[in-house]
Amino acid sequence: MAKYGSNSIKVEFEKADSAGSADTNITAYVTKLGDITISKGAIVSTPFGVTAQEYLAGVVKNYEPFAIEGFFDDTATTGPDAIFNSVNVVARYWKVTFGGTKTSSGRCWITEYKRGQEVGGYQTYSATVQPTGTINEA
Repeated sequence: MAKYGSNSIKVEFEKADSAGSADTNITAYVTKLGDITISKGAIVSTPFGVTAQEYLAGVVKNYEPFAIEGFFDDTATTGPDAIFNSVNVVARYWKVTFGGTKTSSGRCWITEYKRGQEVGGYQTYSATVQPTGTINEA
């Protein structure tokens, strides 16, 4: 069984002005990546006369939003400000590589972007990513 650490994660996003691929490696700016959650809920199908709930397999997959966080950088083309400071302007591609081979990727909306600061610390950022369409697992 393979086990991977944070040093084997690669995070890529499409810039708002690029040509439809997750072409900007922002791994160096990421210190926390939320769970990528895929669910396909069940549909209650309990008929009359039955004393325990019955279910059918769900029809539509649901992709929960996930958070991405790190240290702020305003580098013009590759920093987190260049990638995330376009809230809901255009759906863009994203890709996370785990351990060099396993990937999750798809299109998403950036639904929230924050910059934070505290005394004695470095400026930080956080963004909320909402996958849209199908998440590809390879």
